[in-house]
Amino acid sequence: MEYFNNILCVEAQELISYGVMTRNVYKNMLRRGQLQVVRRGCRNTPALVAVDSLPSRYYQLLVERIGDPKTVTPKQTFADRLVPDPEAFDFFSRYRTVSGERLPDEKVREYCQNASVLNALRVVKQDKRAARGVTGGKRTGFWEKTAETLAILKPQLGHTLPENPMRLKEKYKQYVNDGYTTLVSRKFGNSNSLKVNDAIRRLVLSLYVMPNRPYTTDVRDLYMQFLGGAITVCDLETGELYDRSDFIDTKGMPITISDSTVWNILNDPLNRALVDRFRMGGLDYSNIHRPHHIRKLPVYSFSKISLDDRDLPRKLPDGTRVKAYYAYDVASGCVIGRAYSRKKTTTLFLDCVRDMFRFLDLHGMGIPMELEVEHHIVNQFDQDLMRAGVVFPLVRWCKPGNSQEKRAEHFNKVKKYGYEKRYQEGIGRWHARLEANRTRVDKVFDEDNNNYKEKTYTYEELVADDMEIIERYNNDLHRDQKRYPGKSRLQVLMEHPNPHMVAIDPCKLARYAGEHTRTSIRRSAYVRVQYGDYRLSSPDVLDLLDPNNYQVDAYYMPGDTIERVYLFQSDLYIDTCERVIAYNEATAEQTDADRAAYQEQAKYVAQFDKMVKEGKKELAKVTIIENKETVDNSHRTPDSNATRCVPAHTPDSNATRCVPTVDEIEDMGQDDEEFDYADCVAWAKQAAIKSL
Repeated sequence: MEYFNNILCVEAQELISYGVMTRNVYKNMLRRGQLQVVRRGCRNTPALVAVDSLPSRYYQLLVERIGDPKTVTPKQTFADRLVPDPEAFDFFSRYRTVSGERLPDEKVREYCQNASVLNALRVVKQDKRAARGVTGGKRTGFWEKTAETLAILKPQLGHTLPENPMRLKEKYKQYVNDGYTTLVSRKFGNSNSLKVNDAIRRLVLSLYVMPNRPYTTDVRDLYMQFLGGAITVCDLETGELYDRSDFIDTKGMPITISDSTVWNILNDPLNRALVDRFRMGGLDYSNIHRPHHIRKLPVYSFSKISLDDRDLPRKLPDGTRVKAYYAYDVASGCVIGRAYSRKKTTTLFLDCVRDMFRFLDLHGMGIPMELEVEHHIVNQFDQDLMRAGVVFPLVRWCKPGNSQEKRAEHFNKVKKYGYEKRYQEGIGRWHARLEANRTRVDKVFDEDNNNYKEKTYTYEELVADDMEIIERYNNDLHRDQKRYPGKSRLQVLMEHPNPHMVAIDPCKLARYAGEHTRTSIRRSAYVRVQYGDYRLSSPDVLDLLDPNNYQVDAYYMPGDTIERVYLFQSDLYIDTCERVIAYNEATAEQTDADRAAYQEQAKYVAQFDKMVKEGKKELAKVTIIENKETVDNSHRTPDSNATRCVPAHTPDSNATRCVPTVDEIEDMGQDDEEFDYADCVAWAKQAAIKSL
């Protein structure tokens, strides 16, 4: 047994020859990964197996037949203590010289090997037994013996450490104190030049992100002008002036850089992300540099609905484009709501939501579990329609300018380049990178020099074409044919609904997503909305109205025919009114539908008559008898809780006698400018006593 790379090993042949295991068992365990082979066997080099990887029963056989590894293992050599240092490799691979260049590969290997040797030397020095083993048990001569050993092993190890004991000791102490930078040659720049390197990097990057967005060569020229004193660079935020002395090397000479050095600094991956944050727009920067989340689509349809607007690619005759708003089911990718307009307003969004609910109602589906929207033109509904728990259980607001976040953006791209381009002309952009996606635009050379000849379409043509594309898109195969073989998007939508959806509340839907109009209750029976009459469900609804107020708010879902409206007064629900069906008044021409309509209207009139008749019974027939003694109370107002009358200027329902008027108080010597209610009551008592 021996150590290899600081790992206790046993030769594979020894395991077999001493009967610890058979050759077949060894091969089977090796194939199953149950043994760790530290060194593969080759000619004149036996294979080594890590002792710690042996199962317990084979380890016991090893102890019985070969011996205890702790006692029979030969002494570990210095070469066996060498272990690769991954941190050193990472440091030297990322290291940049003063000019911003990387270290050559051979230097990276050399410095990594030197770091491994010094690491092993540190382990030996910290282990007193190992240190005494180097010097033969003596306490002196450690560095002489170590330098001699490293000189002998230099061809084998490939290190470039000093052979002089004092120089080796000095290099070791520097390495322990300062780390990997002490191993870098001065010609590449060591720890003394790191400050200068950072200063150059910061200045170059700062010059590059100026508002005029200079070229790489311009940055280098500005840097050289700064070194020569032709310009002064100032930090606008702090007011700090850059100091030229920070850009002087150890010999007192200015550190000059080349165009390639500037290019290397600017195109370092981290530096590129920093400068592009200033030089790019938010959308471009997010698409190129900013990390994005890795997501997967939901399993059930109607679990999440993503809404987004877009301009249809082709133009109207006036040069504008039709605005469209879509509602996509994320699981199936199906379009379940759409709306079109010439202007992008809140009405466009509401029309899309209404169309989505018409689709849901037509197919007997419930409320979707979550809606994904953007703040633009939707944020004014954040306290009612788009507030979580009001209509939809969950609402997700996407961050502005982050098109990757909104799933509808991805579906819009699939719809545009996968279907619109296939079945329509003029789909694409004139500046598209791919030639097939560029639209043909011919410039008109006139006095304006800014006109282009392009085919246009009417509003009706564009809307009809888009609706046809949506029909093709919905009925085409779903993108995940492995999960849904042979299924279209619409089939996936209908066959895999979320089981936790709740039924649509039509009243709430009309309240937040429907149309609204002010109307009044007529003849104690019906309201008129959009030239149609809608009857109250019962005459008892009249009791829910505010006193002397027949005005109500009627909400309804728009459509070819409005079947019912929902009445609110003072934001409180009043009633649901069904449409009144008129009947033919000529008995000879009446049909079954006419007779049924007559019965419905007659039933309501009978309910109203019954309500009035029952209310009439509760009223008593009374007469008024005047008292013989009359009192002049013309200047007072009656109060039901007072035994007499309360004056008009200070009504008091809790007074047991009359409160005097201002004139009476003045007659008693009280000034009305200092009038106090408590004093008023006191004077009233005195006035009552005097009257008796």
